[in-house]
Amino acid sequence: MNEKKSIELGELYKELRMARGLRLKDIAQDNLSIPQLSRFENGQTMLAADKLLLAISAIHMSFAEFGHAVNNYETTDFFKMGSRIMNLHQDQDIEGLKQLLEDYKDYETYDVYNRLNLLVIKDSIHSLDNSYTIEKEEVEFLTQYLYSIEEWTEYELYIFGNTMSFLSNEDLIFLAKAFVERDKFYHSIPSHDSTAKLTLLNIIAELIERNAFYYVSHFTNILESLITYQDMFIITTINFFKLIVNYIKGEQKNKQKIRDYLLALETLGNTQLADFFATKFRHYTKVIL
Repeated sequence: MNEKKSIELGELYKELRMARGLRLKDIAQDNLSIPQLSRFENGQTMLAADKLLLAISAIHMSFAEFGHAVNNYETTDFFKMGSRIMNLHQDQDIEGLKQLLEDYKDYETYDVYNRLNLLVIKDSIHSLDNSYTIEKEEVEFLTQYLYSIEEWTEYELYIFGNTMSFLSNEDLIFLAKAFVERDKFYHSIPSHDSTAKLTLLNIIAELIERNAFYYVSHFTNILESLITYQDMFIITTINFFKLIVNYIKGEQKNKQKIRDYLLALETLGNTQLADFFATKFRHYTKVIL
């Protein structure tokens, strides 16, 4: 790390420490001395990774919060791109998404991440226009990448959750099961836990479209075991999916229960979600029935 960056990190840390009314001796511990902290804050040296984690923890910040502060409390470029994709998809702006493909063609230094990020955009286009497809080689690249990463981070969850329409049934189900097994270790991290629940929701939505109702039930049960009363969006969506599945399977003969559910959402003031569900229902009935 260059000297300028060391100074910036040290100065930021000092600012955060002092804002909490903490002295260097309040932070120091067996593996982190006052001289080490002082040199770090003055930009003279950089702390080793393990010592930096200790220092951040000592001022009662998470590493993610510290990273957000380092980034001037701005959303990272990665999440900005995700937000742009979501907004364009909600507006059904296919041309805007295609322009985004051009804008982000060579955005990442590492080609693997470039290709993965572009696949997320392509998946969004495909969901709006089924005639838009990708090459077999791209599907193989995506599948190999997801299989090759032993420990998924939030990035892999994002890629998996937003490209699964390109995966075969076998790969989707295998990777979904593997994700559930791996993810048990991360439930204590709030941001990761939230992303994991949304990923499970995406898995269920994709499996409904593929008529894989046994696995819809399997992953719904897993998701329901994870949610709390605070997960109202997840709960609302799960209940909607159950109505959809019952209708598609013929267990519910008419659409009235679905109409009543959408009307209840509108009555509660959530017209945007009601509109989204209505669009989703039309899509499922068009593709499946």
